[in-house]
Amino acid sequence: MNSSYIYTRHANERSTARTIPPMIAEIIIEYGESRDAGDGARKYALTKRSMCELRRVAGRGLANAINPYRNRNAYVVVIGGRIVTVAYASNPLFN
Repeated sequence: MNSSYIYTRHANERSTARTIPPMIAEIIIEYGESRDAGDGARKYALTKRSMCELRRVAGRGLANAINPYRNRNAYVVVIGGRIVTVAYASNPLFN
C-alpha cells in the first residue's frame, strides 16, 4: 500500500509501540472524523457514524477488523501531509 502520508520518526515509533499499523492509521484518517488539535494539527478518530460509512464502502469484514481500534479509542494526529503520532485515548475523543 502506497501511503500519501509521511510518517515522522516519532509516529513510526509510536505506531510500533502501540501496535497501530500504518494501514489502520490511514483508515482512521480516511474515514474518521477530525477536530482541530492546535498549531495547525488535526486529530482523527473513528466514530459510530464513520464506522457505518466504512462498513458501507468497504464491507462488514474490514469494518469488523477495524472495530477493536475504535473500541480502544485509537486516534491519529496529522499536520499537513505528515502523521505526527498515533495513540489510544482513555476516553472517546468524539461522540
